[in-house]
Amino acid sequence: MPHADLTTIQPVELLEVLKSYPFLAPYQLTFCTDHDGGMPRYRSLFTICGAIEQNPLCSRACQGAVEEAVQRAIGGNRAVVFRCHAGLLNFAVPLRGGDIPFTCLIGGGVREKDLDLAHMEALAQTDNVDAFALLEALENLPAVSEDEVAEVARKVQELLPTLLGKNLHSLIFEKTMRRLASIAGVANGIDTARSTDDVMGLLSETLGILFDIGRIAVLVPEGNNSFAVKGLWGLEPNLGTMSALKALSLLPRNQTANLITLDDECRLLFPGIDANQATCIRFAAGGELFGIMVLFDTNFPRRDKLLVQIITERVSSKLLRLREEEKHSADNAQATKLMAMFTSLSRSVTKEELNERILTMAADLVDASCGSLMFIDENGETLKIESALGMNMQLAQSMVVQVGSGIAGKVAASGHPLLVNDIEKDKRIGIPNRPRFKTKSFVSIPIKLRESIAGVLNLSDKRNQGIFTEADLNLLTIFADHASIMIERALSIERADFLEQLSITDHLTGLYNRRFLKRRMEEELARSIRQNLALTVILIDLDNFKIYNDLCGHLAGDRALKKTARILTESARQMDVVTRYGGEEFCIILPGTSKKESIFVAERIRREIEAEEFPHEENLPQGRLTASIGVASYPEDGTTEAVLLKAADVALYRAKSEGRNRVVLAGAPPGEEDHGTRLKTATNSP
Repeated sequence: MPHADLTTIQPVELLEVLKSYPFLAPYQLTFCTDHDGGMPRYRSLFTICGAIEQNPLCSRACQGAVEEAVQRAIGGNRAVVFRCHAGLLNFAVPLRGGDIPFTCLIGGGVREKDLDLAHMEALAQTDNVDAFALLEALENLPAVSEDEVAEVARKVQELLPTLLGKNLHSLIFEKTMRRLASIAGVANGIDTARSTDDVMGLLSETLGILFDIGRIAVLVPEGNNSFAVKGLWGLEPNLGTMSALKALSLLPRNQTANLITLDDECRLLFPGIDANQATCIRFAAGGELFGIMVLFDTNFPRRDKLLVQIITERVSSKLLRLREEEKHSADNAQATKLMAMFTSLSRSVTKEELNERILTMAADLVDASCGSLMFIDENGETLKIESALGMNMQLAQSMVVQVGSGIAGKVAASGHPLLVNDIEKDKRIGIPNRPRFKTKSFVSIPIKLRESIAGVLNLSDKRNQGIFTEADLNLLTIFADHASIMIERALSIERADFLEQLSITDHLTGLYNRRFLKRRMEEELARSIRQNLALTVILIDLDNFKIYNDLCGHLAGDRALKKTARILTESARQMDVVTRYGGEEFCIILPGTSKKESIFVAERIRREIEAEEFPHEENLPQGRLTASIGVASYPEDGTTEAVLLKAADVALYRAKSEGRNRVVLAGAPPGEEDHGTRLKTATNSP
């Protein structure tokens, strides 16, 4: 800013000093200056009785009366009292000074104490205005006499030379330094403010008090299309919105100045605010626009503009720091949220639970209310919904999409995400929106396992009815990458469980095999020892099964083994462990069961096998396919897996040697070798 701009007395500064004198308080003050080859021309900085053509008291004739009075005052170098077209009292006082950019002070906006009703009626008819509105406007003006106006004009003419000397410069300098000191103090408060609202509130309060501004608003960006207009000082908090195009036209980006003054455009831009002038201040830093502050009906001298720019630059820097802090805080919160989600995903027990959590969490991340998680089948030809949000799951599972067709099918085929703001206008899609969707925006993300596409995550219908953004897409891509790791982990566990199940399961009967029996026996024995519980082992062997195989063939033998496995499973309790021991031999572990209690289980199994019909069993030596059973218990028959099984096997051998189709208990005295036969006979009696 040139030195002359800082040292030259500005009109608003002189007016501020003059208005501080009580005798000038009722008057509206303004100036005129030389225009058009030295001819004085009325130039209003502050309206005298209202803007011409916007007040029933004013007309174009008023301007002519003012210019004529100014000419007389300057020509005679004296104060002049005159009446305007409306009959109001005014004065004109000539100004003299080497660095004064204006030639005459105008004062007015007052009426005589007695209203001339006839003149008022004639004025209303001549200017075609409402007489009642004219009367009301006149009654609201301060009432004085013509002599009082002349006395005020005389005092002003005596006062001006003193003010226009060094005294005014000193007053202005002192005021500027006080304001600068105040701004320096406020700057510390701005630096320590914790929110944008705090910063803007402190700034508006500072400007309002330091520069006596009555009304302040701010334009705040809202998305890409509009600015919110908010009152900060002397205005209602919510003043509506302004289009982004109109708001940005106030201070275009290519304009270096961050402060401009609007005159004629003010009422057009802010029709809801009764103001003739507005000063606009842009807050921008780091390439970001944070807002535009609007100060109504104020005209800063260049010194004060410099002060305002100092504080607004400080505010812009603070707003940038707050924005960066908010972004950093949001990034941290988002990272924390993602980590919590990843932890939750890792705790999913089943594949179904994992799929449901992935969909729910993804929807929560971007505030979506509908969605689906689809996976490609083993043939790589179709997509099927495995988890759904906002739709009937049974209906969703019946929907099949071909890879390469439809939205999800194309995403699966291409491996690229799809973000759509409007499904009907997007040239990549261009289809009518389906009635079940509330909005036309959606996002589809491919689920990748290593280098292959495993499925597609679809999300739609934001809860706030908004559109999905690039930020949403980026966030979902990060989430989907980690979710794919969890999916691959779940599939690996599923495959491992399947292989583990194969390794411990007999492929023919579906029962556990001998490998599992050994491991489970050790576990149950350890529990029995620890808790002082009984444990029983039952060995079952089909009688003459080799003969049955030779007579009927291996297929019939396999069917007989499957039938036997079913009988054993149905006869055993849920807590019992049924296994195929090898060949035609089976083993059952009965946890917490004594030998005496196990006799009834063993005998029930023997009877069920004997009663079951097997094809061609009549050709066997006993005429039926039967089973011999040996029973051994912990602790009386052994305390280890090997010893218990050996004891049960010895009992089974005795059952075979004693005639088959019977139950024999391990450790029975020789004199009770026929115990199994007697039990069999007793249980078969009517």
